[in-house]
Amino acid sequence: MVVVKEYRIPMPFTVEEYRRGNMYCLRKHLLSEAGAAGGAEIIEIGQTEHPIVGNCQFVKRRYALDESFPSFMRAISTNGTTLEEFHNSSLPVSSSIMKLPAFQSFMLRIDTLLLEDCGTTPNAFNLPANALSKRQVQIIDIAKATTKLTSTLENGQTLGSLAANWQKTEKKMMCVYKLVTVEFEYWGLKSAVRKKSLLLHNSSSWVASMDR
Repeated sequence: MVVVKEYRIPMPFTVEEYRRGNMYCLRKHLLSEAGAAGGAEIIEIGQTEHPIVGNCQFVKRRYALDESFPSFMRAISTNGTTLEEFHNSSLPVSSSIMKLPAFQSFMLRIDTLLLEDCGTTPNAFNLPANALSKRQVQIIDIAKATTKLTSTLENGQTLGSLAANWQKTEKKMMCVYKLVTVEFEYWGLKSAVRKKSLLLHNSSSWVASMDR
């Protein structure tokens, strides 16, 4: 079974601002996870060739499946099961492929593309007709998250809270397009992999900390 879901996450930034903030937030996350139990084990770092952006960095990681992972992943795993990730990034394009070595029929792929629009590009990933027929599109409004989206800049200015109609009033706008493709042969997982709560939480936290 294959599930294809495209999430569109409008953000109050330019693509360049997001790219710079992304580098900071990723480094901060890696530092916070470095000493944590169940954190990522970096297997390899190197250079690879991306079909769109050319030369870029890749990272191979291994994770122990714990409570921080979605329940549908834990449901098909046993104690000691690990998740392996191959991630390459050269924003505005990046991709991650995650596999469970113990289950050859499971694969999770997340492709990311940054565009300076408000989520209106109909086929940002240039999917063929057969993939488009399976794709489901969902727009995520970060203002609906529980994270407080107010933070103070170094010069004392504030980003302010995002109003309910913020996408119509913000002067700067970009969109994070995430194409999530899951292949599996385990019954009962189809509805689980459609949950958007993790993306909503992560994206709203991203905005709240980007000014740092």
